[in-house]
Amino acid sequence: MVKFNKESIELIRNKINSEEFKTTGRLKKTSFTRKRKMGFTKLMEYILNKKGLTTSMEINNFYNDINEEENISNQSLLDQRLKLNPEVFITLNKDYLKLFYQEHKEEVTLYKGYLLKAIDGSDFEIPNTKKSKKVYGTVGTKVTDKANTIARATVSTCYDVLNEGFISSYRTSENKSSLEHLKHDQEITKDYKSIYIMDRGYISIEFMLSCIKNNSKFLIRLDSKAYEKERSKIGSNDEYINLEYTNNRLKRRHYQSEKIRLYAKEIKSSKLRIVTYELNTGEVEQLITNLEMDEFTYDDIVELYGKRWEIETLYYSLKWKLKTEKFTSSFKTIIEQDFFSSVLVFNMISSMIKEAEEKIEQQKYKHEMTINENMAIGLFKNEMIKIMLEEDKNKRLKLYDNLINKMSKYKIPIRKDRKYKVHFSPYNKNSYNKLSSI
Repeated sequence: MVKFNKESIELIRNKINSEEFKTTGRLKKTSFTRKRKMGFTKLMEYILNKKGLTTSMEINNFYNDINEEENISNQSLLDQRLKLNPEVFITLNKDYLKLFYQEHKEEVTLYKGYLLKAIDGSDFEIPNTKKSKKVYGTVGTKVTDKANTIARATVSTCYDVLNEGFISSYRTSENKSSLEHLKHDQEITKDYKSIYIMDRGYISIEFMLSCIKNNSKFLIRLDSKAYEKERSKIGSNDEYINLEYTNNRLKRRHYQSEKIRLYAKEIKSSKLRIVTYELNTGEVEQLITNLEMDEFTYDDIVELYGKRWEIETLYYSLKWKLKTEKFTSSFKTIIEQDFFSSVLVFNMISSMIKEAEEKIEQQKYKHEMTINENMAIGLFKNEMIKIMLEEDKNKRLKLYDNLINKMSKYKIPIRKDRKYKVHFSPYNKNSYNKLSSI
């Protein structure tokens, strides 16, 4: 990962210092045209360097990091942030991912020639204000009156479980988001075969047909009522069914794309595979897939679905270690800047962790060791700003090597089969006017 990581830092640094990228980041044509204490480049560096503290403390720490005594007020920072298009971080993340998948193919890990991508969603705590509720919607509490609903933003993520951290995200419903992931993901990983692994909330005929039409593979857990007629005829734990596209299944309400609906009408049916297996709890689950038996065995399918759990650990890392939910404003623009910048930072840190792991002499330890992710995040937040600000390329690369060496010193044993159970809370833990200053 050494070559990719160093190239990716140069890519990001060059982008945020370029006039062309500044144009991409403007919400208005007049944004970032005047010389300010916090211009476009400095603002990008500030957001990528945030640590989940109060705005005043974030400003103070940032100006200390860049060795400037005169800083700006909270209001001035807010004014500048409201000029920045949050989509700029999506673009930056997409360029970062393209560099990895298209220019560093020797670094990409595959399973039987496929990328494994888990798609799942999660509710993120956002400032519980009228403004946030209006934009993102609410979740209910035991109290039924509207005054006691809680603002939440639902995020959907496509996560490369083998390459540990290369993710992209969208802000739509489950069915819509899976199709968005498929569309944008194919642009980034166009030279690869992919298997999309999803939970039952994402089951849709349109998504499966889109995969079939585009020669992609899927593996989805079924809910109890999906395709009951076909499943009632199953006599073993692994067999094919013929899923017919009946008049009801061809109704326009099931499709966003008329092309996919007409494709279903044309092919009339699809041969799909149902795999039935028992969980440790004794519960029986069924998976639907277009993976063929002669390429993937029953055990392969069960193993593949088990890898979906990695996306749950992703959300745990984003929320608890990277402190993504510690938003500093209820403005939609700023909430989305904070989230999408966190996605890019997570990708960068995950890739650096992989590089640092290559330095571990595993034979010295009783258990397989990995890098302490929490320490890696802290080191990144402390050191990356210095790397981005260094003008001399050789010195910049030396600072980067020092960062990787520091990460490699913090090792912990891998805890296999550890689960992070998610408990929904109807209260805000991260109110933006109660953030910590340390």
